[in-house]
Amino acid sequence: MINNWQIPRNKRKLYPVVDILSLFTLQTLGENWSSNLNRQLDFEAELERFGLKRPGQRRDRRAGGARTYESWLFNLGLIFKETNTGIIRTTLAGEALLAGQPPVPIITNQLMKLQYPSPYSIRSRVNIHYRFQIRPFRFLLRLLADNRIQTLSKEEIGRFVITEGENESRSCFEHVVQRIISYRSYGDEVLPPDFEERYRSSTTGLRTREQTLSYLEDIANTFINYLEYTQLIERNSNGSIYIPQERISDVEAILNDGTNLRRLDANHPYGIEIFQRNFGLAPGQNRDNRSFGGQTVTDTIYRERRIRSNLLHIAGTRPITSFTASLVSEIADLTGYTVREVEDAFDDFRPDTFSQFEASYLNMATSGTELAREFETATQAIFEQLGFRAEHVGNHALHPDVFVESPLNYSGIIDTKAYVRYVINNDHRNRMINNYIPTYQNQHGNLEFFMYVAHGFGNNIDFQVQNIADRTNVNGSVITARNVIRLLQRNYANPIDHNILRTLFTKNSRITIADIDSL
Repeated sequence: MINNWQIPRNKRKLYPVVDILSLFTLQTLGENWSSNLNRQLDFEAELERFGLKRPGQRRDRRAGGARTYESWLFNLGLIFKETNTGIIRTTLAGEALLAGQPPVPIITNQLMKLQYPSPYSIRSRVNIHYRFQIRPFRFLLRLLADNRIQTLSKEEIGRFVITEGENESRSCFEHVVQRIISYRSYGDEVLPPDFEERYRSSTTGLRTREQTLSYLEDIANTFINYLEYTQLIERNSNGSIYIPQERISDVEAILNDGTNLRRLDANHPYGIEIFQRNFGLAPGQNRDNRSFGGQTVTDTIYRERRIRSNLLHIAGTRPITSFTASLVSEIADLTGYTVREVEDAFDDFRPDTFSQFEASYLNMATSGTELAREFETATQAIFEQLGFRAEHVGNHALHPDVFVESPLNYSGIIDTKAYVRYVINNDHRNRMINNYIPTYQNQHGNLEFFMYVAHGFGNNIDFQVQNIADRTNVNGSVITARNVIRLLQRNYANPIDHNILRTLFTKNSRITIADIDSL
């Protein structure tokens, strides 16, 4: 039995949720997936093709890896198992994701409903302690919204929140608040002497204090990663999370929505299915009355799903504004279907491709090295949408990540940094001053700006940009990934003149929301 909060950690971030769900459903359409080893292995192969799983020989030929993804989707309330047939189906929230609806509101809704006990938490391979009667992500937001707490570190979450946050009562909440406050004053002295005994491994038993804390902090960090996907929180320079000012009203609305834990009747023959269907209702839905009896999965249905799955994957890597002939040909090449078959699959399918890209891009910006290259190429694609000729050059040594050139005969270089709070350290500054700027000045002669794109920046970033400009006589700027998205939205509404963009990109400071709103 697990004596703390737990969530699957095979995928520690939620950015690939649409891809994984769409690939999973391709392998489960109309069949009992749990007993079909070949389908599970095919699913793993598709994950590798989409870059969601490391390629290579699978050590577990029993497809154990595939089953961990089933647990991941099941825990999020995106799939359920039909009691009478054993067939795995998508919930209405899952269907909404596959229809291309904006993923962040859907997943936020699922996380705010996620609770213990649940069909996931009582699974024999999981078995989270029955003392937990709580919606964990709400509890985290409730703590962050409390003026006495305001921020939470993975150390605080791991030591006290996921271990002692048992229920949603006022007394339990106050207990956890006081535990965190005491820890901030006295550190690990406040931990009970039998701490490692209380939180033993459910598989290997007793661990050292250091191992126990590392395990709990790892779980805490995964909870933080999940919550980051909602865009309701940010990380500060110390890595602790907080609710940014502009999202406080959204969090308050969630915490005061009047909902309670759902009752789970695991002894009822349909109890697990009923709970999971209700858990998996999309925003604005009240019930799931679907009946699947007699449905036949035709080749046409499978083809449509596969083509649409590839479209949603591409939409997560670059902005798509229309279904062009080149996009149709690209998907035809990827899937092996004809151009006509791809076009037919697009009929009546109008996904919100911008929301797909926005969610993916913002997650790339905090991914570190994991999605660094994807962040570079996605930024290249954005500047193409802004009307620049853009080239990804980051795969060459001593080069920036992206080179862009305007039709007005000026160019710029862009370095993307997938950091939560980026500062231009000495090494990065010297590369820009001694390598990047001289190289592109010599090659093109019309270099007018340098730029850094990151999730966020340190307090001293304007001084650092000005320092580079003073040393090179080339002006520059920095911009957050979120403001890059805002800039793209503004350009879609009314294309921005490139003279105005040149002025914006050479301001020698960070580009703000006010700057973009004034364009």
